[in-house]
Formats: sequence, C-alpha cells, structure tokens
Amino acid sequence: RDGRTVSRPPPPPPPPPPPLLSPSPLSVSLLRMGGVSEGDDVLARWSDGLLYLGNVKRVSACGSVFAAGVEEVCCICDAPPLKEPLINCLKCRHGYHPECHTPTIEPEADSDSWICRQCVFAVATKRGGALKRGRFARLMQFMKLRLPYQLSSLDWDPQHLTNQQQCYCYCAGPGEWNLKMLQCGSCGQWFHEACTQCLTKPLLYGDRFYQFQCSVCTKGPETIQRLPMTWVDLAHLVLYHLSLCCKRKYFDFDHEILSFTNENWDSLLLGALSDTPRQDRCHNLLNALNSHKDRFVSGKEIKKKKCLFGLQVRAPPPLTSDSSPLITDPPINITHRRRSEKFAQQLQVRLR
Repeated sequence: RDGRTVSRPPPPPPPPPPPLLSPSPLSVSLLRMGGVSEGDDVLARWSDGLLYLGNVKRVSACGSVFAAGVEEVCCICDAPPLKEPLINCLKCRHGYHPECHTPTIEPEADSDSWICRQCVFAVATKRGGALKRGRFARLMQFMKLRLPYQLSSLDWDPQHLTNQQQCYCYCAGPGEWNLKMLQCGSCGQWFHEACTQCLTKPLLYGDRFYQFQCSVCTKGPETIQRLPMTWVDLAHLVLYHLSLCCKRKYFDFDHEILSFTNENWDSLLLGALSDTPRQDRCHNLLNALNSHKDRFVSGKEIKKKKCLFGLQVRAPPPLTSDSSPLITDPPINITHRRRSEKFAQQLQVRLR
C-alpha cells in the first residue's frame, strides 16, 4: 500500500507430461478382481504392459457397490468355494479356484507361499524387458507357457496388427503394435517389451527388425534374433522414434539425428553396421536421408534449413520381406521449434 513492490513466490511447476501411451482400455481382469468401490486404489494394466496405480472414480450412476463382509468368492468366476476350496495369493490375498487360474494351480501348491499370475506380472514386468533372474523371473517364465485367453477367438485387422478385443501378450492387456511390441513369427500375437525376458537392449518405437517366438510357441524360453538393417532402415527408425517422442516432424541432423544415433549405437544392435567407425556414420546416414526421397524430406525442399530432415509418411520402417503397405499413424500437429538446451530433457529416449 505504501508503493513498495511485494515479491510473490513463483508458481509451482506444471505437472510432468503423461507417458507416451495410447488411451486404450484397461485390463478388465484387474478391475474385476475382488470387486472395487469408488475411491479404491487399484493397479491397472496399460498399453505398454506395465501396471499403474490408479484410483476408482464413478463415471455413471450404474456403478456397482460392494457390501462389506460378504462371502469370499473366486476373483475369476465370482463363485464361492463350494466343493472346490479357494487358494489365496500371498501378495494380493485374492482367492482362486485352482481350475480358474492360468495355469491351473497344482494340488501340492502351498497356500502360504503361492503367488497369482497377476502379482507375478506386476513384480516382474519392467521397462526394457522383464526380470531374467530370481524367483519372480522363474515364476513368470512358468506362467507364460499358457495364455489366459483363447488366441483363436480374437478378431484381427487384415494386416494382423490390431484386434477388436484389445487383447495382447501374455498379460491379456491392451497394446499398440508400434509402441515397443514384438510379434511372434509363429502365432502372430504381439507382445509387450515389458513382458518379454529375451531382450538384451530396450526397443525403439516401430522397431520390427527382430525374429521372435513367444514362450507359448516354443513351450519354453522365448527366442529372438536381430534382423539385418541398412543405413536407410536405421535413418527411418531413428526419425520415427524421435517423431513419436518429441511430437515433431523435422530434426536437426547433427544435433539430434546423428547425436541420438551415436549415443545409442551399442543399444541399436546393428550387426554388420556396428563396426562402422564413428567418423563414417555421418556420411552414411546423410547419404541415406538425401538419396531416398520416397521416405525422407529435407528442410530445403520446404524452404527450411537443409540440415533438417523428417519422414515423408509418419510410419515405422517396413521390413525387407514385408509386402504390406505402410501403416501410417494418426496425424499430429507438426510445429518446428528451434533447438534448445532442453532437448535432452524433452526427448527422454536415451536407452539405458
């Protein structure tokens, strides 16, 4: 009031952006387990195969209300014990009829130490690949020998990329085929990176350059083999990955495309290309971008800087033996922004 300026504390920083996941339906099996009420904290499986902590909100007047003290029922079939007793999971305490669980609970299972499929996957699934050692890794490998659904009952699109039921992987959760998933070469089902135990390095978005077989088809551990890639494939894959992570079309060659490639060189598992000296990678990548105008567009073609490159069509790189047409992603609002010092924080894609 006396004319002096009063300083105010700065406003709190905005919340972090949500993960790059499609708003697909949640796993119904998790929401059914034991019944849930408004305000409950639950684990919900998202399209990357991982579980996220959520809170139940009422979205309509037809929400179910569960009375306290009701008789315990099987969380799969909702039937009481009757003739067949329920076995409770050590971690979540939900009860199962032995025949309702996948795989069937063995008669000699110890009710004091038995852990259900959902809890095994909740612990073992990780970004970059599931656990490979320890008790939960062994339990997960055993659980993965059978799918908790009938694969033949799924309705697929002509390219066998998506199904109407949004049911994928060992976990029966939703998924997006181009967002870090592997397709089994035998059964054709898609599997989340987070649920597989065969990967040595994390996947890039749209990376289908693998020959993979799931545990159901091998009746044991998964098998995987890296397919050969060309410089054109590599340039396409890097641009597609960056475009999804940054939600931009054009990227600076030196500071973004080449920098990302060099920083993640060992994680890309490039086979014959991996021995390329660092000083030669620039020429090979630049030549691929400039000589394949059917895939890439240069900034100079649209009156921008010639050091900028983007994809003609925002789609994952096709496999050499893949004769199907390019499957494009939904359009996004493309804006070009000058490179800033916050690029590394914005990208958040450096592989660990």
